[in-house]
Amino acid sequence: MEEKLQRSQSNYLTTEYLQSLYSDLKMPRNKIASLVKKGELIPIRRGIYLHGAAYQRQYSKSVLAGLIYGPSAVSFEYALSYHGLIPERVETVTCICFKRNKEFETLVGNFSYRYIPKDLYPEGLEYHQTSLGNYFMASPEKALCDIVYFKKITSIDEALSYLLESLRIDRDELKNLSLEKLLLLERFYKRKSVVLIVDAVRSIM
Repeated sequence: MEEKLQRSQSNYLTTEYLQSLYSDLKMPRNKIASLVKKGELIPIRRGIYLHGAAYQRQYSKSVLAGLIYGPSAVSFEYALSYHGLIPERVETVTCICFKRNKEFETLVGNFSYRYIPKDLYPEGLEYHQTSLGNYFMASPEKALCDIVYFKKITSIDEALSYLLESLRIDRDELKNLSLEKLLLLERFYKRKSVVLIVDAVRSIM
């Protein structure tokens, strides 16, 4: 293993950092390419790398999501799964952003980003500080509103069916949501589908 990589403090490596690490070489970019070829660096997207498997460095996909394409925050199904609202494990890291929609297939998984208006973006976000890095994630209430913002829902019955059957959220989990937070988000989102989802949740509380 490369001693310099072994000593590096960050688990997320940029091209600039790696070039500074090997600034004593004439062509540090060639060194980076060599490390990738040997599997000592995992290229994620242009300018971002992880340590190879031999280094046994942990990383967070939620932290990585913000580095791959930002500003962005984890939301939609991935956030609902994190909060324990949906039973399925979600493989693709789903995010909101206020730039163009993007999809990235990487060696450590897929990352999906969907545009949401800038004024809706920050409402309901939570800042997570972890030993593997920091990132923004939607609260369970916001993640739900973000999903239905893009859905066509025309009645409370349809909203309940979507929550209980399509998303497979348990009734007791819906009862644990904050109605106060949902009502606040409803005022911001001003979308019929969001209003109906909030009404559906309120009807079973």
